[in-house]
Amino acid sequence: MQKVMLRKCFGTGALAGCMVVAVTLAQPVFAADAGSLREGGSAAAVDARDAGAQEARVQAKKMNKKNWYKKVIKKRKGSYKVRCWNYGYSYRYKKIRTKLSEYGYYNVMDINGDGTSELLLSTSATGRGFESRVLVLTFRKGKVRPLIAFEELRNGLFLRGGRLYAQVGGSTESIITGYKLKKNKAKQFVKLERLRRWPGGSRYAVTTYWKNRKQISEAQYNVECIKTVAYQTPLGFVKIR
Repeated sequence: MQKVMLRKCFGTGALAGCMVVAVTLAQPVFAADAGSLREGGSAAAVDARDAGAQEARVQAKKMNKKNWYKKVIKKRKGSYKVRCWNYGYSYRYKKIRTKLSEYGYYNVMDINGDGTSELLLSTSATGRGFESRVLVLTFRKGKVRPLIAFEELRNGLFLRGGRLYAQVGGSTESIITGYKLKKNKAKQFVKLERLRRWPGGSRYAVTTYWKNRKQISEAQYNVECIKTVAYQTPLGFVKIR
């Protein structure tokens, strides 16, 4: 047993006062412990901060390939630099920096069947149209990784046979690109083009068909379309609540 003297104050204004009381403790109090008693408020605050930091570390460790996308959807913080395919870039890729807070819709699927789900974030319910954007993310080696982004898709994104297809274009052309997902990359493996042009200022339009920059016949083009996006339903997205 050990007795310690504590000062106790009460009341306010003219009725305020203090008194010293003796408290008996079952365990001895050392100098450091006595200091903790006098500064209990600040010590508790430090403990709370330490506990919060520890909890954050534990939550980070809990992120895995089965739940990572839930955490991304919930927080939507940070940004990624990613390769983007855009109608306005003359159908070329461009590196962009995009913020997760810009996306209000999502879809989750294991695109290539490797056991890890991909997260597709979209600025709209369809992922199509003017100023729309879709960002594709995956999870590998404990980190969220951006695969590719698409902007201003005409007919949308399609999933077929473990591969992702995108279709852009206007009234005079249609361009379909197909992607294979491997590790943390989305590699384009096919590009189909239907181009309608007026050569030399002619009054008559000429339509040509292409596969991976090689000209093909209309019949061959139609066969390739059937293998990719023809008769397929474009992906949709659910609003983030």
